[in-house]
Amino acid sequence: MSSSATIRWSTHKLQREFCESNARYRTLVAGRRFGKNHGAIVSEADFALNPQKYEYGRDNPEKVVLWWIGTTYNQTKKYGFNKARQAIPDELIESVKKSAPFEIDLTNGVTWEFYSYDRPNSLDGAGVDSMVIDERGYMDTEIWETNLAAMLLDTNGRVAFIGKPWYNDHFEETYNKGQDPEFSNYDSWQATSYDNPLIPDERIDEIFGHLPEKVYNREIMAQFDAGGTLLTLDMLESEPAAVLDEQKWEWHVAVDLGIEMNRKKAEQNDTDYWSCTIVAEHPFHPQAYIVDVVRTRGQTPAEAAEWVRMCMAGYPTQNVRYEAVQAQSWFEEDLRDAGLNPEPVTPNGAKEDRIVMLSVPFSNGNAKLIDWSDINGKDVDWQPFKSEWASFPGGDHDDMLDSTAMALDSVNFQGEFAALNGDMYGRGTDE
Repeated sequence: MSSSATIRWSTHKLQREFCESNARYRTLVAGRRFGKNHGAIVSEADFALNPQKYEYGRDNPEKVVLWWIGTTYNQTKKYGFNKARQAIPDELIESVKKSAPFEIDLTNGVTWEFYSYDRPNSLDGAGVDSMVIDERGYMDTEIWETNLAAMLLDTNGRVAFIGKPWYNDHFEETYNKGQDPEFSNYDSWQATSYDNPLIPDERIDEIFGHLPEKVYNREIMAQFDAGGTLLTLDMLESEPAAVLDEQKWEWHVAVDLGIEMNRKKAEQNDTDYWSCTIVAEHPFHPQAYIVDVVRTRGQTPAEAAEWVRMCMAGYPTQNVRYEAVQAQSWFEEDLRDAGLNPEPVTPNGAKEDRIVMLSVPFSNGNAKLIDWSDINGKDVDWQPFKSEWASFPGGDHDDMLDSTAMALDSVNFQGEFAALNGDMYGRGTDE
């Protein structure tokens, strides 16, 4: 059925400029909390409902195909598929495919598909009329050149590159062309976190003002030339294990769960990794030591509970933190059966934001690794953790970082005079 629809979505000024641009190649470089995904979803939703009013792509809705491509299928589902379903009224949706690759079929005949570029072999298909590549800076340009660009040829389709300014030659090139009037098919915008009028500037300062300068310039001010990687190895300092003899420490343990009941699916998607982080907190000063971070895979919940117990052996705590949204009640029972005290917690913000904020206590020297090399019989290899640290966010895994962020979130990094309920970054409680 061919039809048009008019729906009013709420957007702010720069989001509207992005939506209203008729350029074939649009590039939106944005800081955290600007609202790039919302702007892109609104833009694509309008295209899906009214393809005939756009210069690029086919006019017949029954032939129109849209693609949204994210970093992983989890991210694609959260920031693409779910937001698209919220943006389009139910009465305009014919059917929905809730398994990856996700899909929304509209009553006018348009198909909107949702993919991940960490599985480039899945990026095959017929012509695409409009495409969004989320976090373009993280994607290998070869995927664009080999898998995606050709999808737009037969349909004369358009594409939007959006994301934080993680350095990528092609991403920066399309941004620069969008700033040059000689390239009429290109348009681009640079938007800082402060350009979102819905969030007060002081709130941005409160949440992100403690970030190291390079991280702040890239993640908040959206600067391509900020330099460096997100989490740098020079942030990771260590102290000899003897430092733990000086005080009676507070202990925190957190586990990033790898529960995936389908073993074959878990192995294919690398979703069966478990990580356990053990942290010692100074009782009076804003100082914490990461004592150990251990990772394993391919366990049942009962096996994992016993593994966690073994990781914690010798440390004076039985409390285990984990994300409440990840676990079922039966895993809590397994932890209790292993003699442990489960502490389900609700994450404070998106996982990537929580991991980015690790840069604060580590760069300030408030969080350090323990060097066990002088202790006979204690063998802790920090290389896997360091590799995951240095490769974030483009690495294959972030489970060790996630468990570490969760453990450190229990630490009072504001010192002995801070309020007891303060978190490690001085954030408020309304996140």
